[in-house]
Amino acid sequence: MSVLSRQIARTLAVKLKEARLATGLSTRAVAAMLSSKYAVSHTTLANYESGKSSPPLDVIAVLASVYERPLNWFIEPGNSLTGIHYRNLPSKVRVQDRHRFEGAAKKLLEGYTRLERRLRVPLGRHLDVKGFEVKSGESGRQVAERLRAKLNLRDDQPIQSVVEILEMFAIRTIELRSELRIDGLAACLGDEHVVVLNPETSNDRCRLNAGHELGHVLFGDCQSISGLSEKEMEQRVFEFGSFLLLPRPQLELAFQGRSILRLLKFKEQFGIAMSAMIYRAEKEGILDKNAAKWLWIQFAKRGWRTKEPGYVWRDRAIRFELLLDSAAHGENRLTWREIEAVTSVPSEELKQRLADAIGAEVDDADDTEGGDAPRILSMR
Repeated sequence: MSVLSRQIARTLAVKLKEARLATGLSTRAVAAMLSSKYAVSHTTLANYESGKSSPPLDVIAVLASVYERPLNWFIEPGNSLTGIHYRNLPSKVRVQDRHRFEGAAKKLLEGYTRLERRLRVPLGRHLDVKGFEVKSGESGRQVAERLRAKLNLRDDQPIQSVVEILEMFAIRTIELRSELRIDGLAACLGDEHVVVLNPETSNDRCRLNAGHELGHVLFGDCQSISGLSEKEMEQRVFEFGSFLLLPRPQLELAFQGRSILRLLKFKEQFGIAMSAMIYRAEKEGILDKNAAKWLWIQFAKRGWRTKEPGYVWRDRAIRFELLLDSAAHGENRLTWREIEAVTSVPSEELKQRLADAIGAEVDDADDTEGGDAPRILSMR
């Protein structure tokens, strides 16, 4: 076998496993789904995924249909998600569910990158943060304060969009809806930084999640071994994210008068959860233990631990959807078949993402030419 053939075989093995994990199916479940014409055992499927043997082309085609991936995707070289850091990953989330979330994220991120290349609109580092790097030994608070200064933000100015800051650092960010208790993750895909956010979380929590994942990237947690424990890294990036959203002087003002209504005002002004403010205030000595305990009791009594009062605006990660919209409705627009071919993501899934981005239903009546024309959510 030539070097190229071995490389293709390795790529095929990795992608067969990756595609299956993304569906959440076991090898036994996949084997049971195959027709008698293409019947293979779960052991044979496992051998395909480990590279011990290679499937014939017709079996690859059938598996591609089961996994909802284009055939050519299985032999194209690709990168894996590495250095993954989850935000608040509960122990109850099963490994197979985590793999499914990661596989779905990788599929979308790869599609996002391909579409970006096709449209020639690369995600580059913004001039406003050019040269910004974390210095050795800096704390989360110090980095957050320097970044706010770099962005010319006063202490009393809220950050309108944390996602926009992520993208200013050329961090590819997407939303991935999931009922799993996964808030989000930061990772590397090849030599690029990526962040995935679960929009099922509350708006205030999603903003802190975005700041948290930005911290992981800036501190290099996805690329190198820092010598810190996982708990220490999480504490550092929580500190970064919370100070980024709400500087210390504003936190002190929020607790003047010890008023819950005042906390609510600061929550809505700065887009950060009251629970995050209470946690930080106790940790930094702004609140004593008795006052903090009383507040936590009030939260429990009123059901605020699961749903706080007050409104925080949605911090949207929709650059991918904006590119889809441009591809579908722009001057040199593509058909949905072409967009699917570029992204390697089923067109129905892409249409659903566009519809979700504005809270609308997919209206197939808008599509002509057998569902191939891109007239969805268009004002034309």
